[in-house]
Amino acid sequence: MNALLVGLCCFAAHVAVTLVWLRVKRGPSPVARHAASALGTHAAGVLAGAWVAGPLAYWPAAAVSGFGAVCWLFAFSAVYKSVSLRILSQLSRTPGNALPFVAIAEAYVRPEFEARVAVLVKMGCAEEDAGGYAATAAGNATARRIAGIQRACGIEASGLYGGAIATQSSP
Repeated sequence: MNALLVGLCCFAAHVAVTLVWLRVKRGPSPVARHAASALGTHAAGVLAGAWVAGPLAYWPAAAVSGFGAVCWLFAFSAVYKSVSLRILSQLSRTPGNALPFVAIAEAYVRPEFEARVAVLVKMGCAEEDAGGYAATAAGNATARRIAGIQRACGIEASGLYGGAIATQSSP
């Protein structure tokens, strides 16, 4: 029972540390901050718990602490860069709570996809060409590996939210 309480305290400390640390404008990326906080609070919490409560079962403490950290990371990730939530927030602040589709696409969707393409170019997976962008040899190799992982995991569709993206235009 002490181990579960120690794991819960580790998780609570992780939440507190990340809530403060994520407000600092400089430093490692938010995901790196989450990882460092989860590891640091876990190690410190287990050591403190063992010092206060004496010997305790490590794995139950690690399971509770780790599960909490993963749930916290997923919750944070869901709202950190969610285009949908930013659009919804903008709609709620707009008079009449409405915006034309074109305004939403230009203000929110297009910049996100431009940023993603820029990352692919920076990683060497894509390059700009006359008609837009093309996959490089490294990009094709990465795409083959991802397709293999998708097949292994039973993921059939590669489009957003389950719809397959057409690879060629219809006649």
